[in-house]
Amino acid sequence: MEKIKEKISIIIPAYNEEKRIGKTLEQNLKFFKELQKKKILDFEIIVVVNGSRDKTIDIVKEFSKKNKELKYLNLKRGAKGYAVIEGFKEALKSDSNLIGFKDADMATSPEAYYDLIKNIGNADGIIASRYVDGAIINPKPTLERRIASRIYNLFIRFLFFLPYRDTQCGAKIF
Repeated sequence: MEKIKEKISIIIPAYNEEKRIGKTLEQNLKFFKELQKKKILDFEIIVVVNGSRDKTIDIVKEFSKKNKELKYLNLKRGAKGYAVIEGFKEALKSDSNLIGFKDADMATSPEAYYDLIKNIGNADGIIASRYVDGAIINPKPTLERRIASRIYNLFIRFLFFLPYRDTQCGAKIF
């Protein structure tokens, strides 16, 4: 049987996401299983539940029973950054040649995330951006949120000398 060349570990940090995680997993699993079936890409999804006080972990456990591509970590503490780091540690145990993360809120669709995979080329990383021509943001943030986001983005770019237009977008691949 022909082996698929690319495999990605997709980390999804999840904090109190019981209202969204089911739809997120359903859409991502459906999309990436189709690519897997066509031998385009292999994948695993690692949901890192980080200190949730709702039923997020229960929903993720149910999905994992029916989907061998889905793993999860249930952390008792930590914020998003900690969850992503722990997810990377777990992903490094697999044979993936790409590791990325995306937010649980479906701000980045599976199709848009796959565009990142297709476009990484020989780069060490690729970052999605809400501030490039053609970007679709749904729902559209309030004016106050956009202003605060842009100010924070400029601060981070200036502080760390980063050339990226959207350092805070929750979809990245390395």
